Amino acid sequence: MQPHPSERDLYNGLTSLEPTLPAAAYRDAGAYQRDLEAIWYRSWLMICREADLAGPLAFRTVRVGSQEIVVLRDETGSLRAFHNTCRHRGSQLCQESQGRLKARLLTCPYHAWSYSLRGDLVRVPSNSLPEGFDKADYPLYRVALSVWRGFVFINLVEDPNSSAEVSFDPASGNLSNWPWRRSSPGTSSAR
Repeated sequence: MQPHPSERDLYNGLTSLEPTLPAAAYRDAGAYQRDLEAIWYRSWLMICREADLAGPLAFRTVRVGSQEIVVLRDETGSLRAFHNTCRHRGSQLCQESQGRLKARLLTCPYHAWSYSLRGDLVRVPSNSLPEGFDKADYPLYRVALSVWRGFVFINLVEDPNSSAEVSFDPASGNLSNWPWRRSSPGTSSAR
């Protein structure tokens, strides 16, 4: 949608030529790591549409820097996100980038530790566990998840201060002309 002609003078972008970052900022490993730590590991990141995880057991994986995350819809229809890493030996749990889980468990291919879709460790096949081992102490590492108007966001901060919605500046009006209801199949209202 184009803005109404009377709103066109409200452009708040660049109005003159400005220098860009030096070329090294785009390829330097140190700059990349600083960007990951300052931005990508601390911000709400849109990873998909809610409709992309339409039914129970649907999942999608996403990599943010060195972190791989699995986002899934559990058997009750709730969306959840976890680090895609087994707590035993760090093996990758979901090997495909998206799909539908074959069972209501995430099972590690290495030693078959199994987790519920809520992230709880529910099965350890070994009979030789150390004394005092408690499965409740080894859930999957959770990742903050927020849904805003049908968009699914994650945040790698352990306990973010706000939801994805709060991250958007409602006063800017930059998204006010977007047809939210039409862009969210299966959703009758904006969230």
